[in-house]
Parts: sequence; C-alpha cells; structure tokens
Amino acid sequence: MAQSIQFKAGDLLFRRGDASDCVFWIRHGEIEVLRENGDNAILIGHVRGGEWLGEMGVIEGRSRSATARAVSDGAAEVLTPQEFLDRVSRDASLARGLIQRLSIRLRTIEDKIAGDLLLSTREAELAENGAPSSEALPNDNERILLTAGSDSLRSRIGPSAIQVGQLPFVVGRLPINGEASPPRSPDLSIDDQPPFRLSRDHFMISRSQGRLLVSDLGSTLGTVVNGQPIGHDFMRDTALLNHGENRVVAGGWGSAFEFIVSIG
Repeated sequence: MAQSIQFKAGDLLFRRGDASDCVFWIRHGEIEVLRENGDNAILIGHVRGGEWLGEMGVIEGRSRSATARAVSDGAAEVLTPQEFLDRVSRDASLARGLIQRLSIRLRTIEDKIAGDLLLSTREAELAENGAPSSEALPNDNERILLTAGSDSLRSRIGPSAIQVGQLPFVVGRLPINGEASPPRSPDLSIDDQPPFRLSRDHFMISRSQGRLLVSDLGSTLGTVVNGQPIGHDFMRDTALLNHGENRVVAGGWGSAFEFIVSIG
C-alpha cells in the first residue's frame, strides 16, 4: 500500500546509482533533479506538486540516473514499482500523461541537439570566414563588465559596473528561508520575492573555444540573450556574446532582471 512521507528542504530522496525501488507522487513542494559528476552537479530539471518523480528508472528497470533533492518542504506519496505499474495499467489518463511527458523530454533533447549543431556550424563559419566587427572574438585581456539594465535591478545591485574577474561567473537568486543552497555558489546573488523570476542558479558566463557565451543553468523561466531565448524550454541552453554591449534578461521576456554585459 502506498505510503505518505514528509520532506524538508535539502533532503535527498535518492541519489544517482541507487536502486529504482519506488516512485514518488509529489503532493506539494519542489524537487530539483541533479546529474552529479564527482564534486560537480548539473541541474537538469525540477519536479513540483502534481508530478511523478523516479518513474523512469522503474519503467526501464534501471538504477537512478540522477539525484533528487528537495528545494522546499513538502509531501509525497511513495509507491512500490508494482503499485505504480498497476496504477498505470488501470488508469488510461495517467498512461497518456506519462507518454506525453516522455514525448516532451525527447523533443527537448532533439531541439537541444539541433541547437548545439547550429552553434557549432556558426562557430565553424566564423573561424573560416572571420567574424564581422560586431562579433569580434574577445581576447583574454578584455574586460567583462556587468551592469543593471533596469531601475529595478539597479536598486538591487547598485548603479556601478561589476567587473567579472574570473570565469565561469554565475548569477542567481538568494535562497529564502526553507530553501536549500543552490548546487553552484553564485558569484552574484540577487534578492527576489515570490513569484520568482530568478532561479537560485540562473545563468553563467563562461569561455568556450575562444568565445564568450551565456549558459542557462536549468532556470525555471529561461534567459534571453540579445533577443534569443535559451533554457530547457527552448532550442538551446547557450548563446554567444558579442564584442561590445550585450543584453541578458534573466527570467524571460519582460523580467526586470535585465543585465548589460559589456566586453571590451
């Protein structure tokens, strides 16, 4: 018979490599799903109230492929593998929902692969033909400055430019009471209030193959870089930064968390 459990922010529901010996139906609360590699952890998604957690390992008959950690306090119903499979076989709407979720995951992966291929093609073309002046390749000696692009953000981080001294540079939200610390330690943590536009680990500025880029770190609402949306709901997770002034909006279109990233 299914059991009910309570969990607190920071609790681990399972780790990557654990046996897939149960499935969680999240009643309320939020869980982050992490792919761990040594001491590093990559945020790959969130599970919230009304969603299943851990069903893939049971369906595939494999061990856990990721780690699940509570972001907030909450409650869940815990089913054995057989209880879960019996429920799926009896409930056509549940089966359709799982199929739809798998389809969305597959489409997201395909879109990300396509986006990465487009990025690689663009980088190859720039290397072969030379970058136009607006996309001149930044060098290691150029300064990277981060300033507020809106009055709301300016009131939070101040009017002065922040020099990015070391890469990668992570921007995120200050956790509120009851939330676990983010997997990464943001270099710039900014206060936000519910409903949040910023995620605790939101975006990162880094260098790859001589180019500076912005990566969305699995944020809830995504990031917009020079008008191009990136994040888990879009075709790609990264966008190149140009020489000169770039606009980066954390939290999707219309968010007050608008940054100006200047390279030069």
